[in-house]
Amino acid sequence: MNHYLISRRTAVASLGAAAMLPFIADAQGQKYPNKTIRMVIPFPAGGGPDSVGRLVAQILGARWGQSIVVDNVAGASGQIGTQAVARSVADGYTVLFAPPTPITIAEYFLPKPSYDVAQDLTPVALIGRNPAVIVVPSSVPAQNLAEFFALAKKDPPKYFYGSPGLGHAFHLTTEIIMGQVGVHLTHVPYQGSSKAVMGMLSGDIQFLVQSVESVKEHIKSGRLRALATLENSRLAAFPELPTLTESGFPALGIMNWYGAFFSSKAPIDVVSFWEKELLSLAKDPVFNKKMTEMSFDPVAYGAQEFKRIMAVERTQWAAVIKTTQISTQK
Repeated sequence: MNHYLISRRTAVASLGAAAMLPFIADAQGQKYPNKTIRMVIPFPAGGGPDSVGRLVAQILGARWGQSIVVDNVAGASGQIGTQAVARSVADGYTVLFAPPTPITIAEYFLPKPSYDVAQDLTPVALIGRNPAVIVVPSSVPAQNLAEFFALAKKDPPKYFYGSPGLGHAFHLTTEIIMGQVGVHLTHVPYQGSSKAVMGMLSGDIQFLVQSVESVKEHIKSGRLRALATLENSRLAAFPELPTLTESGFPALGIMNWYGAFFSSKAPIDVVSFWEKELLSLAKDPVFNKKMTEMSFDPVAYGAQEFKRIMAVERTQWAAVIKTTQISTQK
């Protein structure tokens, strides 16, 4: 599985110094930003993109003295909100805050998105990543991955796995793991992480790859049981939880990142301004503290390194989809 690995460096890349003043002059010589900014998050409220996006909007909005309104435009595994930004007025007042699914994965499924990421969007910066874990309901009599798959192999129709949506990164990740084990479970796609977690809590699914922040309270309460983390090292929030490698399975090295994008026709000065401001969050103690409290990893990469990461991911996911023959057709 080494060909699926991507960079997970935690050092801040391409870090630019924050602007001396929290504004720039736009093409008309007016202060930017001088009106409300719309941040589109292409998934429902309550998931990782929403949590981190709202934190970014809160801190930058306060810094600039300007409102950044979060707009959850969910649907089609992130494609509807992404399309909305790609087709928005390119004045620098509509920004997309998204995870990989609609950016580096959607293009490999049919029907293809109505937008072209390379042509219609401009990456600004990657700001944060979200460690993932594998969870099962506490009612499932498995204390580790090996025990779960032993149960699943004995009676596959009894077990279902969930995801935040067809073609979501966690959908693909689960298919990779199932392929390695040689077991096929029925997939139940939900509309977002929150609904997937609720599906497990209600007993509709028995296996879920999910972000730590979405399930940590249910793990602590005992309603869900974590079997392993997908990270290469153990998590600070759950230091007793083994990695995939420690559980006897190949490491995946998949990065569940969050990044900002503008329409490709947005003013270059505005894009550069946002890049510097986003990267400056890596040095902001409030941002780092809150990200850590929510179990997110406050990494930061500038536009050029972000583009490189996405290029590697596209190759990675194309290979995964071809090998597993996953389809998003219902």
